[in-house]
Amino acid sequence: MITLHEMAETDEGWLEVVQSLIRVIPLEDPLGPAVITLLLDECPLPTKDALQKLTEILNLSGAAACLDACHPAKHRNTTAVLGCLAEKLAGPASIGLLSPGILEYLLHSLNFQSHPTVMLFALIALEKFAQTSENKMTVSESCISDQLILLEKWTDNPDYLKRQVGFCAQWSLDNLFLKEGRQFTYEKVDLTNIRAMLNSNDVSEYLKISPHGLEARCDASSFESVRCTFCVDSGVWYYEVTVITSGVMQIGWATKDSKFLNHEGYGIGDDEYSCAYDGCRQLIWYNARSKPHSHPCWKEGGVALSCLL
Repeated sequence: MITLHEMAETDEGWLEVVQSLIRVIPLEDPLGPAVITLLLDECPLPTKDALQKLTEILNLSGAAACLDACHPAKHRNTTAVLGCLAEKLAGPASIGLLSPGILEYLLHSLNFQSHPTVMLFALIALEKFAQTSENKMTVSESCISDQLILLEKWTDNPDYLKRQVGFCAQWSLDNLFLKEGRQFTYEKVDLTNIRAMLNSNDVSEYLKISPHGLEARCDASSFESVRCTFCVDSGVWYYEVTVITSGVMQIGWATKDSKFLNHEGYGIGDDEYSCAYDGCRQLIWYNARSKPHSHPCWKEGGVALSCLL
């Protein structure tokens, strides 16, 4: 990490690091997007000249999104890099990065011809760009909501990768790119038979929670956490979690004394008041220390994690 940081001190070195991330990180590795985020966070902020040069090197456009469709790793990594940079570079730098070519590239990546993981990270990148109000207006004027309406239908798709796309599309329609005449999802969701859900009042700041309160995801570079609306203090208790992604998560039990320090990377299992299971890195966490377990890595939709207290 120190070596990469030193390399990225110069514009040429930073460009080499970014191009390597796009070229090298494999599609199948669930840690891939996390590695891109981690390395770009550790690198110094790029100069205006470096960003301009990167835009020229990538030469992105709507046509570029259609090329190499049978090799989605490059496009997934490119969209992940753009999302990370958009999150790091607020204001004028983010506005400058969202060139017409890059906007066209991201919008074309949302087409059904694209690999679902490319669609997912293109959507997340557009989300990150929209953190700057001028970019939000630019993206909204592209009629993105019409495509999101189609992608929203994937929220309950049996293909868990498409389901992630559907979740993010619905979240964007409810929170960012509003569609005139569309009813907010939380206004029409049926909560009749739900007795416990993720607590939207007991959550760190950047976690996305579904309208029915049973699903959550994090697309921020920080480590976000949430507790449940249901508290227990005696007896035997059990719950199950369906894993929608194969990425880094810590799932378990936490008391009210457990602190959510998202920007410092502290979540469930990272203090003495909580413990957690991590099926991506194959670790069990307690008090910010981990020990390995021998269970196979979890895969999206393939494992129901069972927690017994």
